[in-house]
Amino acid sequence: MGISFPPVATGEQRDFTIDVMDKLDLTHIRFAENWNRRGMAPDFTPLRRRIDDLRAAGLSILLTVQSDAPDAACARRNAHSCLITADAPLEAYLTALVAAVGNDIDAIQFGNEWDNQFVGSTQEFLALHTRFADTIRREAPDLTIVLGGITGRAAYAHAYCQNAQSFTLPGIDLTEIKQGFCVTDADRNARTIAEVTYVLQNADYDVADIHLYDADGLWQSAVAWFAGLTVGRPVWVTEFGGPSPELEPDDPYYQAARLAAYLAAIRQLPIARAYYFKLIDDNGSYHSRSGLFDRRGREKPAFSVFEDALSEW
Repeated sequence: MGISFPPVATGEQRDFTIDVMDKLDLTHIRFAENWNRRGMAPDFTPLRRRIDDLRAAGLSILLTVQSDAPDAACARRNAHSCLITADAPLEAYLTALVAAVGNDIDAIQFGNEWDNQFVGSTQEFLALHTRFADTIRREAPDLTIVLGGITGRAAYAHAYCQNAQSFTLPGIDLTEIKQGFCVTDADRNARTIAEVTYVLQNADYDVADIHLYDADGLWQSAVAWFAGLTVGRPVWVTEFGGPSPELEPDDPYYQAARLAAYLAAIRQLPIARAYYFKLIDDNGSYHSRSGLFDRRGREKPAFSVFEDALSEW
């Protein structure tokens, strides 16, 4: 069990995160590196400080290298990613990154939720992932490559729409939700299933990565389908949590009750590792209120649920 994207940018944030990880007896942490913020002549000193502090605390690091780059290396971009050009020095950036921190991270991945956020096509993502994987294999052959986070859409569509696997949310009528997801979004779902299947079957990776949110009743079926496409490679869930900000109450006690259900579902999955999202509430992410702490760093009821569940595992 670990935490995905906790605050680590400043020394104060790292101290907070390390203290909580120690209290919960967790050792796995996931956070991101972004070439766009480093520039064409990257200085990895800030990243080195983060990793030094986290490693000194005994934490195992999964580094997510965002599918982003400086404008000079991009053919086009959106809010989450860019299409890195064929002649951009991606390999040089990755070689320098691995030289700076490769010995102190345990796993690495390219992109986050590429099936939903990547600006280019599936083939263009796979081409970039191939450049990434080729460089990592050459420069750090012992480093675990995790296929960049995949949203639950394809797996949910397969379980909920194609296989008629049911699920419930407390007090919520899902009739319109099923109509919208399974009927209105049918074409999108079919494309996403095909794209995820293609990448899982053709990419170079050691571990497959799926994100699971909200619909915990679908997780078992979703992971079974997903794992069937990985050709025997292990599955990690590098983000799980909820509740849905569009469908469910924004109430910390409701969140705590749902978290108990998420943890029970995660414990039953045939996966090697899971990272909860998130540690502290924010204003930027979709699941912005899924933290174990509020934005002022105060414990929410969810923290006790999380702590108590882990103590029983």
